[in-house]
Amino acid sequence: MMRALFIFIFCSINLLAVKAGVVKGVVKDTTGQPLPYVVVHLKSSAYGVNTNLGGAYLLELKPGTHTLVYSYIGYLPQEKTVTVTEDKQLVVNVTLKVNPKLIAEVEVVAKGDRDKGREIMKKVIDKRDDYYSRVENYKCRTYQKSSLEKLRLEKTAADSLKAAEQARKDSLEAAIKENDIDTTSKKYKKQKKKADEEKASMESALRDKQLNLIESVSDLYFKRPNKYKEVVFAYHDYADNKQFDGRGASATVEYGEHEIAPVYYSASNPYLLISDGASMDFNFYKNQLDVPALCSRPLLTPASGSAFLNYKFDFLYSFVENGKTIHKINVNPLFTSDALFSGSLFIEDSTWAIVSVNLNINRTVLMYCYEFRVIQDYKEVTPGIYMPVRREFLYTIKEGKQDIICNTRIDHSDYVVNGDIPKTVFNDEIKRYEVDAFDKDSAYWLTNRTIELEDKEIKYISEVDSLAAYYDSPEYHHKTDSIYNHIDVWSFLLNGVPHRNREKGWDFYIDPLISQMVFYGVGGYRHRLGGSFNQEFKNNFLLETQGNIDYGFLNKDVRGKVGVGLTYYPLKFVRTFVRFGDYYDMVNNFSSLSTLFSRSNYVRAREISVAQRMEIINGLFGELILEHVDQSPITGLKLEQWSQQLFGDLNQPMDFQRYIKSEIRLELKYRFKQKYIIKKNKKIIVGTKFPEVRFFYRKGIPNLFDSEINFDYIEAGSLDEMKLGRWGTSNWNVLFGAFVNKKNLRLLEHKYFRGSDSFIFSDPVRSFQLLGPTVSTANSFMRLNYIHHFEGAFGSKVPFISKLKITSAVGGGTLMVPDANFYHQELFVGLERVVRIRKQLFRLGVFAVTADNNLSKAAITYKFGVSFYNSFTRSWSY
Repeated sequence: MMRALFIFIFCSINLLAVKAGVVKGVVKDTTGQPLPYVVVHLKSSAYGVNTNLGGAYLLELKPGTHTLVYSYIGYLPQEKTVTVTEDKQLVVNVTLKVNPKLIAEVEVVAKGDRDKGREIMKKVIDKRDDYYSRVENYKCRTYQKSSLEKLRLEKTAADSLKAAEQARKDSLEAAIKENDIDTTSKKYKKQKKKADEEKASMESALRDKQLNLIESVSDLYFKRPNKYKEVVFAYHDYADNKQFDGRGASATVEYGEHEIAPVYYSASNPYLLISDGASMDFNFYKNQLDVPALCSRPLLTPASGSAFLNYKFDFLYSFVENGKTIHKINVNPLFTSDALFSGSLFIEDSTWAIVSVNLNINRTVLMYCYEFRVIQDYKEVTPGIYMPVRREFLYTIKEGKQDIICNTRIDHSDYVVNGDIPKTVFNDEIKRYEVDAFDKDSAYWLTNRTIELEDKEIKYISEVDSLAAYYDSPEYHHKTDSIYNHIDVWSFLLNGVPHRNREKGWDFYIDPLISQMVFYGVGGYRHRLGGSFNQEFKNNFLLETQGNIDYGFLNKDVRGKVGVGLTYYPLKFVRTFVRFGDYYDMVNNFSSLSTLFSRSNYVRAREISVAQRMEIINGLFGELILEHVDQSPITGLKLEQWSQQLFGDLNQPMDFQRYIKSEIRLELKYRFKQKYIIKKNKKIIVGTKFPEVRFFYRKGIPNLFDSEINFDYIEAGSLDEMKLGRWGTSNWNVLFGAFVNKKNLRLLEHKYFRGSDSFIFSDPVRSFQLLGPTVSTANSFMRLNYIHHFEGAFGSKVPFISKLKITSAVGGGTLMVPDANFYHQELFVGLERVVRIRKQLFRLGVFAVTADNNLSKAAITYKFGVSFYNSFTRSWSY
């Protein structure tokens, strides 16, 4: 019965899917190789698509007879007349021939054509501000489909294919030399065509299946200049639910500045580059487009005020569509290493409105993509106002031996332009998913899907939907848990021992052997056993536990600590966390690497603490901690010889009289106008364009539980990342602090700064490069750090430098402690280059640093730095 129902649904989907007229096929060259990004458009029209990496295309057309034009640079254009009906999909495969006139020929363009292209574009640029200002706001219904396909050649198969291809070439060349085959004969061409078809078939058989398919239906709101709001009525992510997560080897070190606010992210899938109103809005009436997911520099549009300094425009031809004359303009960038476009613009005569664009971005400026193309068709929705009704984004991400082929198609309809949109629409919530958005059935999608799906997409959806119930069944959960819980030698040595029960919502994890062996421990080698246990409840409450216990063989001592936390209001990130233990604690948790593991940076701490965290209002996070600690020096411990030889004088343990402290800490962090998304009763933080403000207060409470300290410390600061148009990105961080009460202030409670490392360029907005190994103060201070990355602002137009993809950075910092009469200033300049290793982007830099302070003279030191790119937050570590 169920099988019959599945067949009925599958057939119904196919029948309904072909209700509209569809022409599809594959475009290849004369050798049988698919041609990517061939322009397939309706003759005498701006409407068209591009073929994907495999040369495939799909074009929706009204029933009737149409003429299609297939054009590709370096090939002869070809026309095909087709008759489209409602009851079937029409397959039209095309073979393009190389244009013999373009082989080894220098480009020659008639002067009149180029002058006409400039003349038309000048009128477009003159009208740009007028068209931009006409749209104050709009609302439209939006359907979006994003398809991500993974193509890969397996190593062994690829090697075999390469060997077979080479053997075929050798055989043909040998036959040609021996005059056994005439290269102009039909026999040779037939044999070559057969061999090419066999090769293409082998390649197709080695390709992976669909990676992901996402659909959504929403209302999109816009208000000038850049406010967006999206209400999602239906959403379906046809992901491969069969995958399960794993763990990697890691060593637990609590290192770095304390963070109370959840880390925000812009994307749930790093490959999905077009995911919201801001990322899809390529408004070519703007001077430049800021698309940080694609490239670090803003893209200069062909209609910008400085377009003639960066582009050349060639008039190609004109045609009449719906009674209006349309001019096709070819766009070519003058600088191939700058953030510019190339492709075609379709301009309506007399109104000089953009009615269609088919443009790709220069490859050299793309961070993740190998190539990226945007197609947009516009419609006059009200007199004098042209709005995009169809958008298509095609891009390829190369990752090792596989290609991620991405296609996002968006349809807009039911426009209401310059209407009365309630003020409450545009708040800090930029996207909201309705409660039933994830429960829409197949019938809903068949009714509301405005885009024809490809056969493989229809089949993929059917397969995923038919297995969805199975994926949510206890039987499947038990099977996946069994795989996840499987223990082998690699789990014990490198990956750790996990165990999960998805039905009951709990999991635990034990650190692998590589993390248990602590060679740099206090007093020599220590063996540590650590892990975690988590329980997620049906009401979204989350219980977290983490802890470790370790044993030092040299001093025969046992140390450890345990933490237990409960998050009981997920939308407000409300969590209570209790921690207790007897362990060796770091004096400076953000010390330089040269002193991080030295014995001078450690004390013994017997602690119990309670921390309460929550988001008070949107963007304002607070954490209140009550901590009681018994602190004692480690001067009586036996120390290993290697640490003495490695750290020298810095290895001498800090000597002080044991004391007890009770301390209260209050930290507030405010992100003004923080943007967020509500999805499945969870709040997803997107970020803010304003500086982040932080306030920190510490109070040493005398006599509370025998506490011996008495001090008050306040700290305030702000940091921000600023995009300075096409001149690059600046990061700054300013911090003030002071001890306003020092009645009983101990050395351990001083304010510590991160010291400097030899040859290593540390995070320049949180540290200094030439400050020395360790610096602390019991007085007031001010710290200011700044770095600016030019991101190609200089050199992108210089041929040799632009090919090297080297950019520059400058910055500096200052630390002032007036009460101690200490002043430190430093400046640095560097050369940077972005490299990519599989999914991870790195920004490598070589910097020359000079500094001057009260204790030393200015000198120049060279350092090497690495900044990491977070593909979810879409930001660099510095």
